[in-house]
Amino acid sequence: MKYMTFNSSCAYAGVANMLEHYGVDVEDREIALAMGLPYLFACEGGRYAAGPMLQTADWFHLYLLPRGFLMTETKVDRGAVGEFLKTVSCGMLGIAIPTGGRHAVVYTGRNGGRYCFINNRRRISSEPEVLLLTEEELAAGLGSTAVIATIERTKPQPMEMAGYFEASIEVLEKLKEEISAFCGIERSARELAEARDRLFRAIFLDAVTMLELIGEEELRSRLVVFQRSLTDLIREGKPQLLQNRISIEGVESAIDDYIQLIRRRNGDCGSVSGEGMRHAGEKLSGGRM
Repeated sequence: MKYMTFNSSCAYAGVANMLEHYGVDVEDREIALAMGLPYLFACEGGRYAAGPMLQTADWFHLYLLPRGFLMTETKVDRGAVGEFLKTVSCGMLGIAIPTGGRHAVVYTGRNGGRYCFINNRRRISSEPEVLLLTEEELAAGLGSTAVIATIERTKPQPMEMAGYFEASIEVLEKLKEEISAFCGIERSARELAEARDRLFRAIFLDAVTMLELIGEEELRSRLVVFQRSLTDLIREGKPQLLQNRISIEGVESAIDDYIQLIRRRNGDCGSVSGEGMRHAGEKLSGGRM
């Protein structure tokens, strides 16, 4: 079994566990680093995403396709999930967890009429490694539909990364502008809470995790300061004018430095032209820590 080795990496550990089913020995962080995950950002419907929140087939293919694996995502109505799983040997989907959000698990077969799942967790966790669920228990953890990811072998296909990095820089430039505008107007407690995941999570949480993976401690430490300040302000539960409590110039400088990291990484991979990826699909998890 492969374990989560960085924050919110249940879907990446899930891919590692599916690959182990095919005899491939790899860890979640190896997948993240090989596909350039620390340098990738996206914006979909006004919601910014980075790091482990980039977890659909389009993103996983940056790792899988060059190594001869294809991921297929199938949307299945809740009542048909059990029957669908019976047709595959291995598949990943998200189930609800008590603390809220969704957690990626990997289906591996049936045992005594129950569905068996690898619980993608940290090695030191007290949670069970395997979940055995009845059809009713499984359905209770699903939404109205589920996205089930499966992989199969295919002809290896090279992936040109320059376009992805260029698109990520554009996303960060847009994020910088939106954060500045958001922080320049007094916001209600509700607006702050809603913006935590939509606007701030990508740069103040998931980017922090990615910077740790690549050893960029100085920039990581600067972003952690903003992360803690924002968390404290949201906890106060009252209207805030963020520019009076957080250095917007400091945030902008940190984002600019992150952009420079991506530019250097893009230079390392060569001047390959390409169109940035259109990220689509439902996430398998809600980003469990």
